[in-house]
Amino acid sequence: MQISPHTFPRRALPALLVAALMACLLSWAGGSPAQAAPGDGSVSDPHIAYVGRWDTSSGTAAVANWTGAYLQTGFTGTTIKVRARNAVNFYASVDGGPDVFHAGVRGTVNLTPRPLSPGTHTLRLTYRSGDTVFQGLVLDPGARTVAAGAPAGLVEFVGDSITAGALTDRLALDSYAWKTGERLGMRHTRIARSGYCLVAQSGCAGLSGQFFRTASTGDANWDFSRYRAHAVVINLGTNDIGHGVSGAAFQSAYTTFLRDVRAKYPMAHLFAVQTLKKRYAGETRAAVGARNSAGDARVHFVDTTGWLTDGADYEDGDGHPNEAGHTRFAERLAPVVRARLGSGATVKAAAPGQPGDPNIKFTGRWDTTSSSTAYTPYWAGAYYRAGFTGRTVKLKQRGTIDLWARIDNGPVTFYDDVKGTVNLTPASLSPGNHTLQVNYQVVAGSYKGDAVFQGLVLDSGATTFAPPAPAKLVEFVGDSITVGTTTSQNARTAYGWLIGERLGVEHTQIAQGGACLVAAADGCVGLERQFTRLSPNAATPDWNFSRYRADAVVINLGTNDVGHVTQTEAAVRAAVAGGDARVSFVDTTGWLGSGDLTDSVHPNDRGHRVVADRLAPVIAARIGA
Repeated sequence: MQISPHTFPRRALPALLVAALMACLLSWAGGSPAQAAPGDGSVSDPHIAYVGRWDTSSGTAAVANWTGAYLQTGFTGTTIKVRARNAVNFYASVDGGPDVFHAGVRGTVNLTPRPLSPGTHTLRLTYRSGDTVFQGLVLDPGARTVAAGAPAGLVEFVGDSITAGALTDRLALDSYAWKTGERLGMRHTRIARSGYCLVAQSGCAGLSGQFFRTASTGDANWDFSRYRAHAVVINLGTNDIGHGVSGAAFQSAYTTFLRDVRAKYPMAHLFAVQTLKKRYAGETRAAVGARNSAGDARVHFVDTTGWLTDGADYEDGDGHPNEAGHTRFAERLAPVVRARLGSGATVKAAAPGQPGDPNIKFTGRWDTTSSSTAYTPYWAGAYYRAGFTGRTVKLKQRGTIDLWARIDNGPVTFYDDVKGTVNLTPASLSPGNHTLQVNYQVVAGSYKGDAVFQGLVLDSGATTFAPPAPAKLVEFVGDSITVGTTTSQNARTAYGWLIGERLGVEHTQIAQGGACLVAAADGCVGLERQFTRLSPNAATPDWNFSRYRADAVVINLGTNDVGHVTQTEAAVRAAVAGGDARVSFVDTTGWLGSGDLTDSVHPNDRGHRVVADRLAPVIAARIGA
């Protein structure tokens, strides 16, 4: 898209470019596919919950890493099948029944050779070995998946062959880690592999480094925003002694490891378990003490003395428990974890209206992992939506911020410089179900508002519910024009927001005032690099592109790089010539007139509406919105 230089100055609007109207999101993200329709059983079906370190980036094949990774979903109908790429061993449990072992299966595997009764059922699929690749489910005609209602809490177990359940019949499913997680009623992961040490040595991989990777081998970093552990149980040291690791080196490495795990899970309780053979017991306890002295009170030493009986509870003389031993281990460990997390259901789902409430849908790039009580949005145009019951709703804000709120698709209300508990319903609503949408003023330039969500305050006895969610999402990438600078409501009156609302899709604005495509020495932020980040102004962390999938990406960059419209069009032609037919250039010549601009660069409210009028049909034609 270009504005004719004969009509407006070259810097007015030179590159409104639909550079990726594609079901495949971005080459940067490995070609993420279009968001699946909820309920279709595909790999990206949002009703399928993946527990463990899964690589879901391809959208057509989810790869289970580490040991005992599993997935859960609900489904309707009377039968269900799973697609396997190559020979694989896995366990399947339907409706909470026994874990049925499927050995060396491939292709389309029937998990219900005897049809079920009509209705809604549940499935848990746990991968053991082989080609641990999930390619989707096959449902009855007219059937669909439904959310399985996975527990809110998660406990992560870190260790070696003992944690992996080596020498038992079912491996991970017989391990103390699996049994402890089940006993606690929590989701559970095992970052464990036979033969692994804490400290990397020749012939022994070190979990002090590999823990932070996606898989048990390889250098790809795991994205810790994918899930948040509420407890981490570490059982390491059994193998280090056989590789000559000194006590001092082990203690130093353990102390550092606890610190590094804490950085990834700021609110988790960390449990350092004394190994069953009591190797490095003193050093493990000392590492915990060092972290406690540093002010971290959520790190605990677990003394396992007397937990298991020699002979009766072991498979061999090397410290591997048998099935009964793992059960006894879990019986002793679960109460220790439960006591720290709280009695009853160890980690309860977030209270209605609070951060973590699954009925609050956050759209855009939000940091939901650094704190369990405060969620922070980044970039422009991030918003959240929630359904709620009752007659009033209030918003808890940490510091002063400008925000916009809309209830029941009514008028948008602006709240200027508010903080604390903000009443969004000074006139009470009628009893019943209502919806809320909130977005914050863009934090950029001279504006330093505290854009932090701390929860909603509902009426006594009221609750939340999931609001209707559009199936598609369009992402808008750009600079101050895409931010909506100089318009009456900033991001909310920018062409990106207007198009998203008009098409009935979710929408994001990955944009910042003054941004360039290419980073410049004068400080201009380069979105070719920064686009992949959580924040526009920080080198790390990377954004987790599995958090949402875009069906279209609209790139409007070049204004601050000094034009280059012809080069933009040439880049699109090159992409098409290279075989990517889903990249389009959109010419904007004549779209805006002199009354559509606030200055020589930025559209005003009317100008953004004009752009939305012209661009929305282009996008809709491509994605079928």
